[in-house]
Amino acid sequence: MNFAFRQDTHGILAPASRLAPQLARIDIARRLEDVEQVWRRFENQGAIQSPYQRSEWATLWRRHVSPHYATTPLLVIGYDADNKPLFLWPLSIRRTSGITIAMFIGGKHATLNLPAWRPDYAERLSASELNYILDQVAYRAPELDLLLLLNQPAIWNGMSNPFALLPHQRAAEDNYRLTLTASADSHANISHGMRRRLRKKENHLVRLPGYRYLRAATAEDVDRCLDAFFVQKAAQLSARGFRNVFNQPGIKSFVRAACHQGLAEGRPVIELHVLEADGELLALFAGVHDSRRYTLAFNSLTRSANARHSPGLVLLQHIIHDCAVRGFEAFDIGPGDVRYKKYFCREYEPVFDSIVPMSARGRMVAPIFRTLLFAKSQIKRSPVLWNFLANAKRRLHGSGD
Repeated sequence: MNFAFRQDTHGILAPASRLAPQLARIDIARRLEDVEQVWRRFENQGAIQSPYQRSEWATLWRRHVSPHYATTPLLVIGYDADNKPLFLWPLSIRRTSGITIAMFIGGKHATLNLPAWRPDYAERLSASELNYILDQVAYRAPELDLLLLLNQPAIWNGMSNPFALLPHQRAAEDNYRLTLTASADSHANISHGMRRRLRKKENHLVRLPGYRYLRAATAEDVDRCLDAFFVQKAAQLSARGFRNVFNQPGIKSFVRAACHQGLAEGRPVIELHVLEADGELLALFAGVHDSRRYTLAFNSLTRSANARHSPGLVLLQHIIHDCAVRGFEAFDIGPGDVRYKKYFCREYEPVFDSIVPMSARGRMVAPIFRTLLFAKSQIKRSPVLWNFLANAKRRLHGSGD
């Protein structure tokens, strides 16, 4: 490869003729602590990013999960001539099956991914400039074979995702969102028929001793709810024949730390909403947000007789009401074409994957990854194939764990 650049102690300074006026240099960092202050300032200065690309999320993931795997950070930062960030991509490198892959920090637990961008720069970015940036990344990280950028929303907070300029394909699961209204009756975001059905269901639940809706606000709330959640989720996944992802090394400690961090200030990294009665967790939804948009991350439901009263749907109504009252502009339940999600979120939102080769080896394997992801997408969108797979897993694994 031939590159026209010069390297100094700050990174790569690109010729003005090759770049749009704003981009002056690109830095590559290999440690989160080296960019933490820049990252937090960038967030506070209006960068648009998914909550899964927040500095707190990445730092906690690196502390609790990454030590169990052979991964290293790769942070790509672009600056303007005034030394102000234009973008920050938090990636994690892992070598597997003879190839080195970079993905968003958080793996499968980060379900909607958009790294930090300055909106005015993102709007003007061209495909040629984005390819130039990728060339610089390939030069500075020569071990890298492939960028595997999964579950990217096409639009976030009104900004088009610049990675859509790259070749991409439909993700395994789409997303649906709800535009929230700041009306006095925030339940107006839900149809009249659904509200009537949910009132009837909740009328049964309110008879349970100690019944209440709760957004966890104390350390005691968090620990009690998580203790019940981990047990409940394990049973739920086992019954469906799926492996318990929360049993992977470091995940439980990461989730617990993320629910505690920021709690005292009223903004935990992961926020818990629950319906509970005395001695029973009826439903739990965990959410993340960027102060404008609220997105749910994971959930669990009781398997007792109280499940017939749909506590999960009742809880969702409470969460949407809470988000509307707090002034959020949009809400989503996370990717996945499940019918109950469309009861609340009807605005279709495309989600895409980008598989970007960064080396000759990467160009060889990229078609394989694209084919595998396409097959996964087809299976998840086919109820017949998906149910067949779930039944096969139950028969194969027994407990599903």
